[in-house]
Amino acid sequence: MMMADAGPSGPVLQTGDGPDPTDATGIAIDPATAAPADYACLGMGMRPTGGEDVTFDLEIKEFRTDDTLGDLCVRFYADNMPMPGDTCDPESDLVTDGDGVVEVTAPANGWYAYRVFPKEGPSPSLQIAGSVQINEPAPEADGGSAEGNSVSQATLDLIPTVLGFSQVPGTAVVAGTVFDCAGDPVYGAEVRLYREDGSPILEGTANADPHYRYFDGDDFPSADQPYTHVDGLFATANIPVASDGEFVFMELWGRLGESDTEAQLISCERLPVFGDTISIVNLEPLRADAPACPGAS
Repeated sequence: MMMADAGPSGPVLQTGDGPDPTDATGIAIDPATAAPADYACLGMGMRPTGGEDVTFDLEIKEFRTDDTLGDLCVRFYADNMPMPGDTCDPESDLVTDGDGVVEVTAPANGWYAYRVFPKEGPSPSLQIAGSVQINEPAPEADGGSAEGNSVSQATLDLIPTVLGFSQVPGTAVVAGTVFDCAGDPVYGAEVRLYREDGSPILEGTANADPHYRYFDGDDFPSADQPYTHVDGLFATANIPVASDGEFVFMELWGRLGESDTEAQLISCERLPVFGDTISIVNLEPLRADAPACPGAS
């Protein structure tokens, strides 16, 4: 089995079942279950081509608790393209029913996006913050179903609270999971964010600065983890954005093998970010038709 190699640009990308039980920091991967991540498809995949339109139920569940709520205003994007400045009108846009469901239509097997708009509530767990998710696959036939995420204020506050900083009003959060070609979460990847003009969004040390965080291998945010653990989860917080939102590039970097002395680009997506909203994206290996990535130039 492959051991975590703390090389000059982080460990080799791997998959596994948990942290090394002999490592008191919890950072290392369990060598008994570690295996090389599958990046055989790197640079070869393409954005899925949708087929005929299909109608299906999109069930919106709270990101952490799986609770459903009615009366959430939802914008659905069959073209996978949420735009800055979008709003939601309950009179003309979609609203979840009592089971948290909206009926939507998109090209079969193609990617869609959706955005859940804020809703006031009597407590942080029932107050819904804004959320947006892209690159979600539609079912292949009519009558199917899919799950989406809403994010309560309690969940949105969790990461900065646990990690000792405060979420700055008007800033964005980006979170998601890193997957390899086999669809397994990846250990050892580093997240980088860039603005559309190519300037990097750097992490700072002050409370109000941008922060990049990873999870502990058991779906809980960690103050110490320097790259993704076996759960593949990451989150960035306090990302300054334009008042109507804007697009950013999210890149993943990592070492594919023991002989690699430097990390390389393994994924890149262009995604929308909005103030007081969490953008959710699952990052798969770099596609042949991926957007032009600032960090690779």
